[in-house]
Amino acid sequence: MVKIVIKAEKVCCQSGQHYLLKDIDWEVKQGEHWIVFGLNGSGKTTLLSAIAGYKQHTAGKLEVLGQVYDDTSLFSLSKQIGWVSASFFDKYYSSETVLCIVLSGLFGTLGIGAEISDQDVQKARALLEQWHIGHKSDMPFSMLSKGEQQNVLIARALISDPKILVLDEPGTGLDVFARENLLQWVKLIAETTETTIIYVTHYPEEIQPCFEKCLLLQHGQVLANGSIDEVFQSDVLSNVLGEPVMVQKNENGTVMLQRKNRKEEDL
Repeated sequence: MVKIVIKAEKVCCQSGQHYLLKDIDWEVKQGEHWIVFGLNGSGKTTLLSAIAGYKQHTAGKLEVLGQVYDDTSLFSLSKQIGWVSASFFDKYYSSETVLCIVLSGLFGTLGIGAEISDQDVQKARALLEQWHIGHKSDMPFSMLSKGEQQNVLIARALISDPKILVLDEPGTGLDVFARENLLQWVKLIAETTETTIIYVTHYPEEIQPCFEKCLLLQHGQVLANGSIDEVFQSDVLSNVLGEPVMVQKNENGTVMLQRKNRKEEDL
């Protein structure tokens, strides 16, 4: 029987009178790979930070890996979720060293929450070497380039061997070669492990064939939820983007959006 690893029922996140998320219903099964798509301000990061255990929802029920988030389950759950989000962690990390940030991923916290072993340090350093920043392990996070910072956060996400990997716009700030390496790595994880991947983006060219499902958000609410082919329809995305677009697939299976010109609209 396939396990449900994320189950959201009428999940809301309210700030004052404003809803960042409203009545989110979503179900993710083990081994599925999802795209969360939407414009800036649609609630993507808020939803995933709640799932990763870094933001509390204000209403509804959120169940992750078979447990409901509460004060007793928070830390055990969050360390089973690898989360990469520059927009979130940039608010908290600056002077912390690269090595300490990676080690914090063992605890699902912003800092190191308990004693660490020599094996933990060795694993952290090996991951940093794998992501080509081993020589900067003792440097402050703020001294790294955007691409290097992203690699630190990826190493942090992987150190706990997570069951769920959440990538919040991981291509932001990367040059063309670094982004290609990132996409190849995501494909490898999807094809060779049982890790469930949630990939947040508003760039359709990052949607690889390994992603079969899509959650489409607009103004903090679910606009569509289903297979990529069902959600990525020209009329649906035209509505979201506020401009007429045509959805096409490249030969390699990636998605491409093309803006319609006036003649095409009139046809």
